[in-house]
Amino acid sequence: MAASPNGNPEKSLKNVMTLYGAALFLGLAISIYAHHLEDVSGFLSFLVPAAALYFFLLFAFFKKGTFRKIAYGVMAVIGLISLAMIFYLEITGGH
Repeated sequence: MAASPNGNPEKSLKNVMTLYGAALFLGLAISIYAHHLEDVSGFLSFLVPAAALYFFLLFAFFKKGTFRKIAYGVMAVIGLISLAMIFYLEITGGH
């Protein structure tokens, strides 16, 4: 990975991840108008907390100590819930 101008590759990665998150969530917000969604409030009730969680985890990951442990813990919980959801949807037929 190329280092940022000041020689800190971690800062460079943080900048890339911040720009990625901004582009991702801005693109999702624009898709409300591009796809003429009927349930805009429902979509925004997903989008806003997801963006807040993403940027909180990004902030926490690049802090040292306890914040990084919190970020790893939250990511582990999200991963376990995702795996559990796979089996739940398979068992219930996706309904």
